[in-house]
Amino acid sequence: MELAYDFNIQDLIDAGCDLAQARQLDIDNMIFQETIETSDFASKHYIQTGIEHNTPIIGWEQPKNWDFLKKSSDLGCDWNSCTLSSEPTKKLWSPHNYDCSLEFCWNDPQITKNFRAFWKLKCQSDPELEFDNAFYQFVISQTVKAVNDSMWRIAYFDYKDNTNTDFAGIDNIFLKLLGILADPVLAAQQRVTITQNSAADIAAQMTLPADAGYKYFKQMYTLMLTNRPYMMSKPGLKFRVTQELALNYLMWLQDNKEVNCCFSPTDGVTSSKYSLENLNYMGIPIQIEQEWTELIKHLEGPAATKYDKPHRALLTYDTEISVGTCDMNAFKQMKRIYDPVTEKLHIRVKTNLDIQATFDKNFILAI
Repeated sequence: MELAYDFNIQDLIDAGCDLAQARQLDIDNMIFQETIETSDFASKHYIQTGIEHNTPIIGWEQPKNWDFLKKSSDLGCDWNSCTLSSEPTKKLWSPHNYDCSLEFCWNDPQITKNFRAFWKLKCQSDPELEFDNAFYQFVISQTVKAVNDSMWRIAYFDYKDNTNTDFAGIDNIFLKLLGILADPVLAAQQRVTITQNSAADIAAQMTLPADAGYKYFKQMYTLMLTNRPYMMSKPGLKFRVTQELALNYLMWLQDNKEVNCCFSPTDGVTSSKYSLENLNYMGIPIQIEQEWTELIKHLEGPAATKYDKPHRALLTYDTEISVGTCDMNAFKQMKRIYDPVTEKLHIRVKTNLDIQATFDKNFILAI
């Protein structure tokens, strides 16, 4: 596993690191803040912990118990016999083990170049800011972010038949959803086909008609309303979509709707309800998953001539996509070993992970 870090030293110097500030600020945030923070995988997913292979997923739904209460008997203390009905998910966890070991020495140029440059410029004379402690924080912070990035890859883009055995882990959630929709009845009720995904090359794939986002979201909403209307009452219902699809829909709204609601002849567009912050279709929020788009491009590489389904959208609620791990701490912590003889720092991460659709009928997929 390679780690690469690139930040502008001058920006950090300008931000200030005199001795008083250095003691007050969190060194991790002060020195190594990224321009764009990695999204927190754990914060966007319903995660179950303590799972083992072939254990059932915790999840159930309760159908309407229309016949529960019955007319009381006129025979004194006799009571009606009643039953409750519920439908637990029949899915089982099938997690795969993942691990990674990193080793650093003080003079490792790949990991220490930027850190040492900053240290020498401003902070080496501060007796209360110890080099080794600061270095530990630096390595751990970057490793945590790398683990978080890997969770996105595993959950949405790993697959068992990958020819690169390093990444042949679980089948990702898209494969599992498509497996469910192999049933032609369910496919007709729950799948929208994005035609641009099958275009001949990247240029054709990424050339979306002006109203593509609008039409695909409308088709997904119509399928839900026609075949799965109960989903409307579920908390956390949202569209989760790739970037270009959402931006296409936003531009269509701005071109077709904004002029009728927000334009001032003297000031131009002074306000608009059509923006990324409040993007929605029929009141259902649209959440851009930047990680999906970045991973699609990353996995194909810079020499790619065609992407693997670059436009994707999933309409479901928060708890329908379940993530399971043996230990929640694996998302946040890792084992740190320091050898004072060799002065090498070892970081070791080990976890297992699975991702499942909790129920087969509680989602609409566009892909």
